[in-house]
Amino acid sequence: MRYYKPKEIITKKHLKYNKENLELVSKIIVDNLTLDLLPKKWRKRNSVKGGSKMFGHCHTASATLQKVFGTENIKLYRALDEEDIWHWWCVDKDDTRIDLTSSQYYGGRVPPYESGEKASILGWGYKKRVQELLERVEKALDKL
Repeated sequence: MRYYKPKEIITKKHLKYNKENLELVSKIIVDNLTLDLLPKKWRKRNSVKGGSKMFGHCHTASATLQKVFGTENIKLYRALDEEDIWHWWCVDKDDTRIDLTSSQYYGGRVPPYESGEKASILGWGYKKRVQELLERVEKALDKL
């Protein structure tokens, strides 16, 4: 595949969107979520013993999934949760919810899907983290 540069984020042409590719890419994304991809304000909470390793990664994971499969297949959604923290997830072209970081909601906590609204990828440092994760995903896909 050849690279092209749409809107400042370098990516390969979108993968065909199907169940198998979604499962493969989702696993690669989750496996590559590391502390360096978090905003500094979320790193401590993410690394606390007994906490969720998914906390703080929802935007980066969801936006990367959208970059891999394209906006025609994946839409971003977000909503404030009960702690007034934005939670991000995806909805595909068939209206199926895809939340790669839903495990951060445990112990009776529920993701705020009911109040979700369509959203766009955030800029600045968030965009850099999406690019870094996207590069990791592409590198893993190249090895297959």
